[in-house]
Amino acid sequence: MAGLLEAAACVIAGSGYEPATMSEIATRAGASIGSLYQFFPNKEAISQALCTTYALQIEELWAPIGEAKSLHLEAFVDRLIDVTVEFGNTHPAFLALLDAPVAARKPAAIRKRFRETMAGFLLTRKPRMSKQQALRIATVTLKLINGLMMLYREAKHKEKPHIVHEYKIVLRCYLSRRMA
Repeated sequence: MAGLLEAAACVIAGSGYEPATMSEIATRAGASIGSLYQFFPNKEAISQALCTTYALQIEELWAPIGEAKSLHLEAFVDRLIDVTVEFGNTHPAFLALLDAPVAARKPAAIRKRFRETMAGFLLTRKPRMSKQQALRIATVTLKLINGLMMLYREAKHKEKPHIVHEYKIVLRCYLSRRMA
């Protein structure tokens, strides 16, 4: 199954979500189309599996950042964005999947866990904040990071560092205001 997901990642990274086909993925994996369908009934299922894998990997990368209570907000934002951008650079299918329909991306349970993880980071930094407020701020933070990744994916190479810098400013301003 790992080989099928690896092949799917290569095909989606190369051509994008929409143009990628189950046949291309099977061919890339060196498997029969029947074998592919045995594990994944459709392209959405493969995309969800990839997104789930990526989400777990990103959570692992974010964990030390969120647990570092002593980090100043600026350093927290910088590390959060830098780690996410680096993940996108090393996992091109992650960026390509940003165009996939919602049903083909992270399952609702994963999105909820991401939101709760981010809210936990915020509550660690400001324990008096209500959980509802932390979840709201976490939602906006994650949407800002998602917007960054979409714009980053489309930008010319020399423009990418500037876009990252601008998003760091936006997220620092937003969080400094909300976390005060």
